[in-house]
Amino acid sequence: MRVLVFALIGLVAACQSPGYDYTARAAPTFPEALDYTDVAAGRFQGPAGDIAEAEFAAMIEGTELEGRPWFVVLDPTQPQGIYEGEVTVTGYRGEIRHETSKRCVEYDAPFDCEHRAIVEEECVKDIVDVEVRARLIDLATRRPVFTSAKLGTAEREDCYDFAEYPDTGQPTGSVGSVVYEIYDSYDAPYGLIQQAVPEAVRQFRFDIAPYMTSFRAEIVTKPLVGEEAGEPRFEAAVKATRQGNFIGACAQWQELAAAYPDAPGIQANWGACAEARGDMAEAHSQYARAAELARAIPLLKDKDAKPIFEALERVSRGRYEDTLIERAKDTGGS
Repeated sequence: MRVLVFALIGLVAACQSPGYDYTARAAPTFPEALDYTDVAAGRFQGPAGDIAEAEFAAMIEGTELEGRPWFVVLDPTQPQGIYEGEVTVTGYRGEIRHETSKRCVEYDAPFDCEHRAIVEEECVKDIVDVEVRARLIDLATRRPVFTSAKLGTAEREDCYDFAEYPDTGQPTGSVGSVVYEIYDSYDAPYGLIQQAVPEAVRQFRFDIAPYMTSFRAEIVTKPLVGEEAGEPRFEAAVKATRQGNFIGACAQWQELAAAYPDAPGIQANWGACAEARGDMAEAHSQYARAAELARAIPLLKDKDAKPIFEALERVSRGRYEDTLIERAKDTGGS
């Protein structure tokens, strides 16, 4: 059964369609990774490859789903699969900028400034971009299961006094334009490569194991049939949803769903309530019924029924992914 945690249903932001927010499990980007719950980090070639190996091993050890470890390593010397790959420096660039500020350059005594001047400062920023590529290898067959690549960036800026001018009341701030430079990747500072690699490795978390994420069960806000247009409780329930009143809105959608079984918008909105509280089977049934009703409405605009079809696709995909996650749990994961 899909495990859901109801999330905060605050006021809906103006840029969002009204609906009910919740959190649920999601399958990794590469669902085939679910078949490998006994894995280890192998060798990563390239600069700072040892950092990538250590970060990947730590990520595997710390990966959890709903508070429980996902990976179960039965024998570190004979894992089911291994993640290996390489680190590549994809770019080394710089930015040079100049700024002026008014500063005390001579003190007569502590906290007693004798002379102020305009000091021009030059700041040089080094930026390094890396790509970490990882492959999951099935050790029994030596077959690559999937390959993925992630990017990471690190930067460092050093500033020093460049020039000094008399203070004549002139404005201070940026001087000229920023100068952008491209350097040879082979000259990239190793310290910045070391800093960029962990950022890239962390992104593999969503490729290798299921995770909790946020979803929004949007509601239909525009009446699709006459029964919805002529029912004042429809607009009242929409308003309650916009105001974040989940309980009040869903109580009205439940009553309306019983009163108007052939109204697609109402049926879909009751399905959104079921989805948000974690009853995916009921939500799927309601969305399917609403989609069937919507398709039978002559000249119905696609955009008006869009939340219904998107919801049906979302819940169908979620139930399928949840089945995969449960199957993986039964065979060793979590």
